[in-house]
Amino acid sequence: MPRTSDKRERLITAGRERIDSKGFNRTTLADIAEASGVALGNAYYYFRTKGDLLDAVFSAETDDFRERIAAIGKHGSPRARLQAFLDSVIDSKEPIARYGRPIGSLSQEMNKSSGSSRARANEGLILRAQWASEQFRAMGRTDAQDLGVWLIASIQGVIFMANAMADPDVVERQVGQLKA
Repeated sequence: MPRTSDKRERLITAGRERIDSKGFNRTTLADIAEASGVALGNAYYYFRTKGDLLDAVFSAETDDFRERIAAIGKHGSPRARLQAFLDSVIDSKEPIARYGRPIGSLSQEMNKSSGSSRARANEGLILRAQWASEQFRAMGRTDAQDLGVWLIASIQGVIFMANAMADPDVVERQVGQLKA
């Protein structure tokens, strides 16, 4: 039998998967509880509202991105780090084509509402643009901020198109263009 602390993590994992595939507004806490194998009453013990769970999902997404860039940081040059980042997008082409990516989708969905969830959703994209800008700045580019925003916006566009076309090869071809 899973430990109690595992229940919270299972709820977050199921929340990420359900929100990724159905969107935040179409996902209920009951859906997430069922998918996680945690009783709904226990889900409310860990997350009083679906918004509280969403905050945990945002934190998990941010933690994953930070781990990803920490691993990418081992590449010697900023150019190599940017190339590795783009490779990591290509490596995710199958789920991208199927579901899009939660950070962009959530940002778009939450921007139609107000409150802290809107700001939290945008933090993920802004964090990515800041990281990319730092890489361009380290390359000596005076337009580093614009390039960082351009790169992340371009990746998000590729993600939206690959998802719309349900074609993982779109990711590989278009991100390949960005790499060039």
